[in-house]
Amino acid sequence: MNTDIQTMIQDAARSFAQDVLAPGAALREKNGAIEPEVIAQMGELGFLGITVAEENGGVGADYRSYALALMEIAEGDGAVSTMMSVHNAPFCAVLERFGTDAQRDKWLKPAAAGTFIGSFGLTEAHTGSDAKAIKTRAVKSNDGYTIDGSKQFISSARIGAATIVFAVTDPSA
Repeated sequence: MNTDIQTMIQDAARSFAQDVLAPGAALREKNGAIEPEVIAQMGELGFLGITVAEENGGVGADYRSYALALMEIAEGDGAVSTMMSVHNAPFCAVLERFGTDAQRDKWLKPAAAGTFIGSFGLTEAHTGSDAKAIKTRAVKSNDGYTIDGSKQFISSARIGAATIVFAVTDPSA
């Protein structure tokens, strides 16, 4: 049984999906693009930072609420639900869990507000999406890390303003 908050989030997502997403889904599919206004509305409604803690600019909802909202959004437009999914987890989830305070301030808070969309790069030509087998390396440098490798099928890359790149820092581990 859902809590009152879970039901409220699900109902808001259902209304948004029915009223905003479904009527324009065919056109978005034809154009291959999600309108900036739709992304802005999703940010205003909290769908782009749904599980991000309030102190990091998000809603602070649980993952059940996120799943309920995501299912409703998918009913209205599957492509929009995929963007929402990639943006929330892994993009926001990785930043929240592993990012520094400076990274959370610079990237997570605006992402949770829907100021921009995040993407992620895991898949490699020779390993697919097997995270244990990736070859892309991240080597510590004076300015942070230097990435050496290649990715393909970067989720939300066309609209993503920032990307979480999965890489190996210790190949012997």
